[in-house]
Amino acid sequence: MITHKGTQNIQTERLHLRKYSINDAEDIFKNYATDERVAKFLTWEKYENIEDLKTFIFSQINAYEDNIYSWVIEYQNEVIGSISVTEKSEKNKSCEIGYCIGFEFWNKGITTEAVSAVIKYLFEVGYHRIVAKHDVENPASGKVMMKCNMTYEGRLREYYLRHDGTYSDSLVYSILISEIH
Repeated sequence: MITHKGTQNIQTERLHLRKYSINDAEDIFKNYATDERVAKFLTWEKYENIEDLKTFIFSQINAYEDNIYSWVIEYQNEVIGSISVTEKSEKNKSCEIGYCIGFEFWNKGITTEAVSAVIKYLFEVGYHRIVAKHDVENPASGKVMMKCNMTYEGRLREYYLRHDGTYSDSLVYSILISEIH
């Protein structure tokens, strides 16, 4: 059985994963929400103004009442990314996670650290299987999944409809609770 606790604080060696706050808007806007390099492989377009971003943040804050799992990634007292459960199946005790991080923070092991911590937490609340997918043209995201001991499962053809109207294939990875070391 899954014992939902919702989004709880998670502390790692370098990171603090926590709930969104409206006070995060400036960091998010500056560090990743306006950067096309970050949004390129995601379903959402980069933000053009901070008011639209605040609307999104308020929607996340309000959704916490429903035990959602959605964290900001805080590094050196600054919000630089986010990670969340994007889909879940109670029946199958499985969920899917998604994440993004500011370009300036790529290739520093930060995303791997955050994803590993969230995987551990989700297994602790009772999930059996965790899935992540990435755009075939974003192999760096796949490297994060592999570093988190996720196993490649296959390719979903033209799975993603990108915000620019093009389709791309998605590569699927997963990890089972029995595979945690």
